[in-house]
Amino acid sequence: MRLLAMVTLACLGALSPLPAAAQPAPPAPLMPSLARSSSGTSAPAALTAEEQRRPAAGRPPALSNRLEIRAFGSTSTTWFTASSTFTAVLGKSTGQDFGGGLNLTQGPGYVEISARRFSQSGERVFVAADGEAFRLGIPVRIMITPLDVTAGWRFRPRFGRLIPHVGLGYTRMKYEETSDFAEADENVSNSFNGFHVVGGAEVRVAPWVGLAGEVVWTSVANALGEGGASKAFDENNLGGTSIRLKLVLGR
Repeated sequence: MRLLAMVTLACLGALSPLPAAAQPAPPAPLMPSLARSSSGTSAPAALTAEEQRRPAAGRPPALSNRLEIRAFGSTSTTWFTASSTFTAVLGKSTGQDFGGGLNLTQGPGYVEISARRFSQSGERVFVAADGEAFRLGIPVRIMITPLDVTAGWRFRPRFGRLIPHVGLGYTRMKYEETSDFAEADENVSNSFNGFHVVGGAEVRVAPWVGLAGEVVWTSVANALGEGGASKAFDENNLGGTSIRLKLVLGR
């Protein structure tokens, strides 16, 4: 009987619940990772990459860092600094020129080389002591050929497609004055050094076509004033202020 009682007590002890401290803790429920999306890609990293690809709100896109070589044709209207001289000989102090050149751009920087030609006929004049000019009836032809080398800076596009720019450069100006009835020493053909400052903007009208407008100030000192009307009017600068339009071919 004593043996039966001991076996009964042992069985009851095995079936009784364990204390709370001794019970094993239930496994933690499986939670989806907050660091990864269902595709396994890190959500914060994906958002950062997307933000890097997208330009900041309100900030214009950057200019391409590729080297681009572009050709252009141009036409300009110039208000000559030696206005009295040109008015006396040509009848007006403005002139129209046509030309073209090449433009190299990389990022915001650019280098440009261009040549233009101005040609107009007038008459030789005699300037009296009081400054009045008298035409002599002798035809004369004025030809001016500027060669410009410009280095400049382009800014980020404005209003979508408008790209402002500024530049500074060297000018080599050839001045010719010829007349059918003049002696050989009366005709003039000389070249002079000067500089120019330019500011303007270009708008892209197609992937390979742009239109540009510029204001250019040029100074070519001591090119005139040694004789004739320019000496009488005490004018020696062959430069002026120009408004220039360009048709640009290239990106």
